[in-house]
Amino acid sequence: MTFIISLDPAQLRDWSALAVVDMRYRPEEKRFGYDLVAMARKQGLPYDQIVDWVSRIYHKPEFNRQQPPELVVDSTGVGVAVVDMLHTRGLRLNAVTITAGESFSQKGSIFHVGKARLIGTFLGAFDGGKVQVNPNMPIWPQLEKEMLSYRAEISAQGRAKFEAEEGEHDDMIFALAQAIWFGEEAKRGKRL
Repeated sequence: MTFIISLDPAQLRDWSALAVVDMRYRPEEKRFGYDLVAMARKQGLPYDQIVDWVSRIYHKPEFNRQQPPELVVDSTGVGVAVVDMLHTRGLRLNAVTITAGESFSQKGSIFHVGKARLIGTFLGAFDGGKVQVNPNMPIWPQLEKEMLSYRAEISAQGRAKFEAEEGEHDDMIFALAQAIWFGEEAKRGKRL
């Protein structure tokens, strides 16, 4: 059992989202699976309050049973400041900078990952039944709405573009997708 806490931080007017996934080997399926055990989103938080929020979740005893959780933070844009602040709190984390396309590179706990790769890994795991979400979770209707409004488009150059429909949000799906990507590619060492 490994808990992965994934944060998609945002600026003041936007939503920050946090997903907690329990990654565990499922012997009956002979593969790893991911259970979404907690998810929340908050709007209008200053960076120091985002850091307080994440720190509280990170230190919860239920997520620190056998080992400390893996903390994965989107360090693209405003995430750079949040990552720096989390480091000053002494939290061990993995910083993920989202790039274009399918690229991937890693240096220690710093990752550069193409958005198409990150979302594609999540969709493959979700469609393959590896991701379990309890539909009785209070946040499920919002997450389901985000998932249904998330679209992929292929450009004339053959590049995939992923984003929410206009007027919709993608913060929760992105926090969840980042956790699943981390489990599949970084934690398990699977390189596609």
